[in-house]
Amino acid sequence: MLTMKHFVLKVEARKLYRDVLRSIKRADPDTAAGVREAARTQFADHAHETSVERIRILLVDGHASLKQMKGLLSGSHDTLRRNKDR
Repeated sequence: MLTMKHFVLKVEARKLYRDVLRSIKRADPDTAAGVREAARTQFADHAHETSVERIRILLVDGHASLKQMKGLLSGSHDTLRRNKDR
C-alpha cells in the first residue's frame, strides 16, 4: 500500500526529472538527446519501486548525478573562474 511518503517521493522524483531536462537546454543537441534518453531509461526502470528507502537512495544518486552533469556542462566556465581566483 502506498503512503504519503510515497506520494512525496514521487513528487520529488518528478521535480528531479524536470530539473534534468531544464539543465540540458543549453547543451548541444547530441548531448541533450543522450542525457534525455538516459534519464528516461533510469526513471522508467525504477518507476514501480515501492521501497521508501530504495526510492530515497535513487533520489540522492539522481541529485548527485545532476550536480555532476551541471558541472560538466558548464565546466569550462567554472575552470576559468577557479583559475582566475587563485
